[in-house]
Amino acid sequence: MNTLPIHEVIRDIRSTLVSYNRLILQAPPGAGKTTAVPLALLDEPWLKEKQIIMLEPRRIAARSSASRMAQLLGEKVGMRVGYQIRAEKKLSDKTKILVVTEGILTRMLQNNPSLEHVALIIFDEFHERHLHSDLSLAFALQSQEFLREDLKIMVMSATLDTQTLQTLMENPPLITSEGRSYPITLEYLPPNSPTVEPKKIVPALMNILQNSIQNDEGDILVFLPGEREIRSLETALKEHCKSIDLDITPLYGELSKEAQERAIFPSAKRKIVLATNIAETSLTIEGITVVVDSGLEKVLTFDPRSGMERLITQKISRASADQRSGRAGRLSEGKCYRLWSETSHHALPPHKEPEIRLCDLTPLALELSAWGDSELSWITPPPAKALSHGLELLSILGATDYKGNITPHGKAMIALGLHPRLAHMILIAKTLEAQSEAILLAALLNERDLFSKSTHRSSDMRERFWILSDHLRGKTIAAEQTQNSETILKTARELSNRLNMTLRLSENFPSSMIALLLALAYPDRIARLRTPKGDKYLLSNAKEAILSREDDLHGEEWLVICESDGDSTMARIYRCSPLDINLLERHEPELFTREEKISWNSESKRVEAREITRIGAIILDSHPLAHLDTVEVKQKLLEGIRYHGIEALTHSPQALSLRHRLQALHHYSPENAMGDFSDEFLLNSLETWLLPHITTQSSLRECESLDLYTILASQLTWEQTQRLNTLLPTHFSAPTGSTIALDYSDPEAVILAVRIQEVFGLTTHPSIMEGKIPLLVHLLSPARRPIQVTRDLVGFWEGSYSDVKKELKGRYPKHYWPDDPRNAEATSRTKKYMGN
Repeated sequence: MNTLPIHEVIRDIRSTLVSYNRLILQAPPGAGKTTAVPLALLDEPWLKEKQIIMLEPRRIAARSSASRMAQLLGEKVGMRVGYQIRAEKKLSDKTKILVVTEGILTRMLQNNPSLEHVALIIFDEFHERHLHSDLSLAFALQSQEFLREDLKIMVMSATLDTQTLQTLMENPPLITSEGRSYPITLEYLPPNSPTVEPKKIVPALMNILQNSIQNDEGDILVFLPGEREIRSLETALKEHCKSIDLDITPLYGELSKEAQERAIFPSAKRKIVLATNIAETSLTIEGITVVVDSGLEKVLTFDPRSGMERLITQKISRASADQRSGRAGRLSEGKCYRLWSETSHHALPPHKEPEIRLCDLTPLALELSAWGDSELSWITPPPAKALSHGLELLSILGATDYKGNITPHGKAMIALGLHPRLAHMILIAKTLEAQSEAILLAALLNERDLFSKSTHRSSDMRERFWILSDHLRGKTIAAEQTQNSETILKTARELSNRLNMTLRLSENFPSSMIALLLALAYPDRIARLRTPKGDKYLLSNAKEAILSREDDLHGEEWLVICESDGDSTMARIYRCSPLDINLLERHEPELFTREEKISWNSESKRVEAREITRIGAIILDSHPLAHLDTVEVKQKLLEGIRYHGIEALTHSPQALSLRHRLQALHHYSPENAMGDFSDEFLLNSLETWLLPHITTQSSLRECESLDLYTILASQLTWEQTQRLNTLLPTHFSAPTGSTIALDYSDPEAVILAVRIQEVFGLTTHPSIMEGKIPLLVHLLSPARRPIQVTRDLVGFWEGSYSDVKKELKGRYPKHYWPDDPRNAEATSRTKKYMGN
């Protein structure tokens, strides 16, 4: 004990805690901080009759550290050193050091923020950055600031972003233990080696292990991402090592206490421990001199867009890689094999992503509502979208009121220590006389899947429920389901104890009630088959999910989805239950909404008014409304016109001309403008000029009856109309007496398209704006084909007319082509009929 590196700074820790109430301790793996520091503080005068609470992120670490401290004191666990984890505790009125897991400390702070019985809270392995560690630290700092100035807080870690943490804790003393480790030889894959895919890591690790078993000494610790990979490698190793006397032991969180201890405690044989990242910190596994690192870990991530979580396999950080390799150098020189190249190592992220950025924040949102003050100091603030999603779900579940304050129902939910979904289901199930059944379902969903060790991979929650029910009643179940079933039933019994009730299932409980209870927990994951015999479902939260065609529930019209892979585009369903929609409506009518919806259908180009019954995004029934709200119909019609554009309204030539003339006036003489009649302005002001003229119209086709010219002209006064006609006339009066419409579509070039013969005799160029703006004259042949474009008719007569005349005379010999058009008679006839 006295040889531990941490003892070099124990005196500094003691003296600092006398003068300060906040302290950061940085000590590498193997320094001994987890066991030595709390024991060294047992006799401090400030402790008096109070306790030291030490937070351990993992249950296995809480048990092992408490056991080790008790052993060093020569006592049994539960005397001066105890622990409390979910559904298990060993403590007494003599306990001075209490090791707890994260949820336990959060409950302590919620129930008694001042913690009068506590002198010191130690946050161990804080670098793991679990959600409850961040939350508990935020709570503890606020309690210290406002309620308990004498409460001491110490944060301990092997690797820390100390600058950020010091800023959060207002720059407390920082003590660093250099630690002690033996040299570690790092073996990488050759340069330029391809990345080993997750599916191929077991064969790759076997190649390394075969070499290590033959050439290295000491026990071996292998890091793998999850249980599936551990079991696969275990099988391969046992097959390969039949003739070698080895102890091959798995180590992961869901194992029984006995199986975990078998992996941790010394063995008479050479041992190979196959572990998840649970073995990175906190745990001391005796005899390890070789580490084989896959470089992968499994992380549960939450997507607020889908409202679901997914388990992904990803590369570890450099800090995690250092933690893992350090396990090989605690007792002697060691070796670490890394399943990646040295170049790839430098590309790894420096630190692990905090859990608060990755996970479902609904439980956090409930904790904050219960705490009553959201102005907390965070080392990493919760992401706004994920927190908003959690708050919305709490409102749906009735855990918070419209102001976001926790309700009595929310307080009852938080007391159960479950995800708010499951807590809500259990509490509401009492009104359905099905609370024991709801507890069983909650335990099924809260623990490892009952079928995780089985080849039978049905998604049906009913099968799981009835197998667990049989086990509860003492019936025999399949051997591969027994271990998981025992764990699940232990949780179920602990939940029933919290509610002061006996776990007793109804003899006549129907299978159809299972989905009804699950719908209480997952109202946003009620799902309907999109097409008969299909495999895609629309969820009430508007997302989509797919069920394997090989699944027993394939083809079911309605499901409640409990678990999927959380893909934001098309989630794959893993656990669900078929739903009787009529039963749901009978017992949970508030999930069904009926609304009168008036909307614009862009395909049919008309307003549709329907009464719709829905569950979230799923429409159950839709039929036309007999009596319409005419005001809303008109508004939706205007929305439709805006959607399709002003050209969707039928413009007569007269209406188009009026708009073009008004815009031309706006262009040429803004001071004389009579309003803006552009497409954009008219669309933005439909309520002003069009709405008063809409009566019974509800479609674009019916809008064809609207006289757009009269409607637009009514926007002008009589005086304005007269002035417009004077400045920008609609027609040009030719010398022949013909009136020819002017084209104002381009205000830069107002066009007069006229047959050349009809303007013989004109000695001035045609113009508008009282002679200020010349027209762009398109001179046409007798067949109305363009022959010349000019802004200077007089110049044309004097110039190129003679050449044009020759061509026209040859093409149209029956027509009159004078030599001097300025003094000729204008005509619209041939020579034969001129003068008649």
